[in-house]
Amino acid sequence: MLKHNPFVSSSFSATWRRHFSKEKKEVVFPSIPSLSFIKYPKLPLYRNVGGKNTKGISYSIAKGQKHPLNGSVLLCYDIHSYFQGPLPILEKPLKLKRIEQYPGFLCSLEGYNSVHDYMQKTLSKKSKYRFNLYQRKLEHSFEIRYTMYYGDITKANYDFLFDTFYLLLRKRFDAKKETNNNLHPDEWNFYHELTYPMILEKRAAFFVTYDQDKPIAISLLFFSDSVAIDIMRVFDIDYASFRLGMTSIIKQLEWCIAQQFKFFDFSKGDYEYKNRWATKSYTFEYHLLYDSSSLKASLLAKGISFYFTAKQYLRDLELHTHFHQLTHRLKKRDLRTKNQRKIQFEAVPSTIDWDNYTEMPFASLEAINLKKTVFDFLCQKSEKLSDLQLFRSRTEANSFVIKGKKNTARFIIPQDK
Repeated sequence: MLKHNPFVSSSFSATWRRHFSKEKKEVVFPSIPSLSFIKYPKLPLYRNVGGKNTKGISYSIAKGQKHPLNGSVLLCYDIHSYFQGPLPILEKPLKLKRIEQYPGFLCSLEGYNSVHDYMQKTLSKKSKYRFNLYQRKLEHSFEIRYTMYYGDITKANYDFLFDTFYLLLRKRFDAKKETNNNLHPDEWNFYHELTYPMILEKRAAFFVTYDQDKPIAISLLFFSDSVAIDIMRVFDIDYASFRLGMTSIIKQLEWCIAQQFKFFDFSKGDYEYKNRWATKSYTFEYHLLYDSSSLKASLLAKGISFYFTAKQYLRDLELHTHFHQLTHRLKKRDLRTKNQRKIQFEAVPSTIDWDNYTEMPFASLEAINLKKTVFDFLCQKSEKLSDLQLFRSRTEANSFVIKGKKNTARFIIPQDK
């Protein structure tokens, strides 16, 4: 079991109740002392405090304690199968139904003395080379620095980073044309209130990658005594060519190994990058503890089990992806994502008439949606942003020339239809 699990802490529980539970009274069952519960109205059903906002909890059954469920069902979300361990034999009439839900992935960091050592032993030679190459390209092209806010951050800087986090996350999912649950006001306000005191207590941290003074990648981590838990992460999609997310993972693992954390937990979700980096996989489970002497409780547990099993079956069919895309459309956001087609860089002819081109300030890149194109050029040609000049044609619509220290290229932005 996790020691000092952040998701069962008093501060997490109190903040969660303020945001997600009308019923403020917690119920603790002596037989399950590590968890507290909130009762559903009109049903003999209790859910654990934290609900689906946890990223993995575990519990134990107290020996010698009676199980006064009195015809009730306890629903425990997000049981972390790796840290849960085997449960003791239950005493009648208490019974347990276990429902597999999301896959999870983690990195076991024990026995590694550096991130280089970890990458050497866990990644393929090709992946290790590519990730190191992208990190070198990123740090060559921009003025990059990395900061872990752990135990110390001003409230003003915290609010600024949280606002930036939101904008980057919205930008990324608007580009994917999907909704993201974390962007819902209830979810976002919950994390905004919760995280600041946790950072000061060293129970949470912001890991931020900066281009000069601009945050371009942000990760929110929570901590138990020995585990760093990935809560949310995002990067500026304008820097996508540099595989910014991979560099962020390298730097976070480097920090965690230096701090002697035993695990880095990627938590819920099956993504390619998690499979590549993780050394262990596991399953999140929902547990239903119920009074089997009660027909009502037994039928309720069976119905809940069927519901979540069916939901997971539909999730395995990836219907949730289509659902998120549909909800994005229903929000009537502008679905036009400009310049998503691959821009081709062409050689500049020797006969080019430079009098037909006007140099553009880089401050205007965002306004005309050219940042990603310019950054793609930097990555392909290993140029520095500080060496670039950008020119716009006076005679050809949407025609540009980009000039670095060693490379010059022309490109045309397709017209929106």
